[in-house]
Amino acid sequence: MLVVLNPQSNAGTAPRRWEPVEQLLRQRYPALTVELPADAEQATKLVRAHIDNHADRTPGPIVAAGGDGMVNLVLNAVMDPETDRPRRGAEEIALGAVGLGSSNDFHKPLRSESMIADVAVRVDADRAERVDVGKVSMLLPDGTRAVRYFLLNASMGLVAAGNDSFNHASGVVGWLKSRNVEAAIVATALANIATHTPLRVEIRGTDWEHRTPITNIAVIKSVHFAGGMYYDTPVTRADGHFDVNIWDAVGRARVLALIAGLYRGKFSTSTAAICHRDTAVELRPDRPAPLELDGEITVVESARLEVLPRVLKVCAA
Repeated sequence: MLVVLNPQSNAGTAPRRWEPVEQLLRQRYPALTVELPADAEQATKLVRAHIDNHADRTPGPIVAAGGDGMVNLVLNAVMDPETDRPRRGAEEIALGAVGLGSSNDFHKPLRSESMIADVAVRVDADRAERVDVGKVSMLLPDGTRAVRYFLLNASMGLVAAGNDSFNHASGVVGWLKSRNVEAAIVATALANIATHTPLRVEIRGTDWEHRTPITNIAVIKSVHFAGGMYYDTPVTRADGHFDVNIWDAVGRARVLALIAGLYRGKFSTSTAAICHRDTAVELRPDRPAPLELDGEITVVESARLEVLPRVLKVCAA
């Protein structure tokens, strides 16, 4: 088992929170290897070297220790854009995670039996299940094209702007982030709502389209996002579909009401909610816009998102 740990996760608290988890995991998995890469590039190289060094047999699970962004990094290191499948030698590999980040939506819903020292853990490769992966083909502002993958959700609009602000938090919000994640998320949301303007984006599904301005669009494989919020739409990790949840362009008071509902898992009954289920979605904003993938931000000219059904094994909790 290879653990790739992000030491900067959750305002730099990850190494301290990892210590009691490591003690227990080493008892269960004596061959455990832990790497603390200096940056994303080194982390990617470590994952791919682990796969290449075990080309003659299925590698043990690769565990992303950090937040949802670390899970996303390992996912993209494992996936091969030429085949839309795990890289050669990683076809049967299981992706695991240790939730040391701010949100840890990959682990939700949390179960007490999957916690070690208040840290969520998914490392059981024997009970791994195959899940869908979201693929995003992006046109970037400089004219180049890129492919990225995600496991949880993609968004454009208010939530993407909020994630970008949260990831680069400083001042009071930065201080809150290291002490009370949910309070920091709320503070970030309020600040972004105060300055947010509706986004003009052309959205096309398989047999539907949406052309009027929006507050936000979420293309999801998991209902959980941004800490304590969650949708009430029926998507599961292996159903072969996205839920496409659009927040209509409404005033700030209704946006606040919508967010308050999301903290109670209420969305689809809101008059500001527009819900679809689909296997592919195209997003064409009228100007380059941030696209959030599992908490990580890329500015895009346009993007096509599609479901890759059951292509990746994920460890059980």
